[in-house]
Amino acid sequence: MTTLTKSMLRGMFNGCPVCPRLLLVLLLFSPQLCASEMNLATAITLMSEQNPSLKIFEVNKRALGGKKYTAGLNPETELGIAAENFTGSKPFTSFAQSELFISLSSVIELGDKKKARKQFALSQYELLNAQRKRKSLELIAELTSLYIDILATQERIKLAEESCNLSRDIYQSVKRKAKAGAISEVEVKRSFAALEQAKMIYETEQNKLDRQIVSLGLHWSEKEPKFNRLAGNLFDFGMIKNFNLLVDNLEQSYLVQVLVMSQTMAESRLNVVNAESKPDISWSLGIRRFQENNDAALTAGISIPLFKRKRNKGALIEAEAEIDSLQSERQVTLLELYGQVHELYSLRQTAIQRYTILEKQVIPALTDALELTGDAYLEGRYGYLEYSAARADLIQSKKSLIDTAQNILKYNLKLETISAESIFIETSHTQGADS
Repeated sequence: MTTLTKSMLRGMFNGCPVCPRLLLVLLLFSPQLCASEMNLATAITLMSEQNPSLKIFEVNKRALGGKKYTAGLNPETELGIAAENFTGSKPFTSFAQSELFISLSSVIELGDKKKARKQFALSQYELLNAQRKRKSLELIAELTSLYIDILATQERIKLAEESCNLSRDIYQSVKRKAKAGAISEVEVKRSFAALEQAKMIYETEQNKLDRQIVSLGLHWSEKEPKFNRLAGNLFDFGMIKNFNLLVDNLEQSYLVQVLVMSQTMAESRLNVVNAESKPDISWSLGIRRFQENNDAALTAGISIPLFKRKRNKGALIEAEAEIDSLQSERQVTLLELYGQVHELYSLRQTAIQRYTILEKQVIPALTDALELTGDAYLEGRYGYLEYSAARADLIQSKKSLIDTAQNILKYNLKLETISAESIFIETSHTQGADS
């Protein structure tokens, strides 16, 4: 089994630090690839570059860049020009009695409003980054889940081929015995029907694989995939850390970090509301010219709104309530994640035990039983039903082994998605079940 360096993994998703944690990627590689094979690393890279769901975040990032620029601007300065006492009744029938007024006006912001606005814009940017990382993680998990399903389908196709071969051998044996007059034609028809059913299962699994490969290619907008199989080992599970280590850093999970960033943004919004509760000083400075005597005079003025904080009380209550709500949601999410990790860990342990029993005890026993039953059938000591049942039991147990392996990798994936860091013990790796 080959491995990737951490730098290569980080590059898969434009520097997203979540990728090195998905060490399931490492568990699914095979050393060599044919031209028609696809591996998980390539699939993730293609999706990161071409999946339209991630491009939305780049557009939103540009929009936030505009908000950040606007937030850093000072209050605008206005130029005002006004004329009074002209074109009226006597003595204001012309501009002779008019007054011209030219002024500059603006606002002096108090309470660090610009700083609060810039911090709020920055918190929106950080939240967007956290949302993008979470979306990236969700897409990787979705793709990897389908990848595992396809690996399982490939194994079921191999099993279906084995079943066809076994059914064909039984059919040939039954025909020979029927030709010799040792058994009735009924058993020939039964064995023929079993063979046809085995072929039908093979075709069904093959068609399923074709559909799954198309679905996988759509993750990077490829409607007609150029590969027809995936590289990987369905029966390579790795060894994972104990439960306490898995739940130690749930606070750092990106599923939680989005809520953390949302709370940070809500706190920044509260700072903006607090800053806006402090009144600004509006000022103006101008020159008034009296046309009648050609005199001029300077004018100046300031204004301060009253009861600004009282008028902002509703916005303050709303912002504070949002922070409290996000804190509660964060605690609820942590409890839910703890429960999910506990359940997945227990299910994985149970599946590992089931896999070990099937692999080490059940399948070897049924393999021997089929061989002995086949010999006994040829010698006339067993009937067709016993021979057919032995074959069916072995095929069903191998199918259960595939299903169990698929479930274990799915548990790995879900734990990896929830956990704040790699769930695997990197210094120790075993083939098949945990020891």
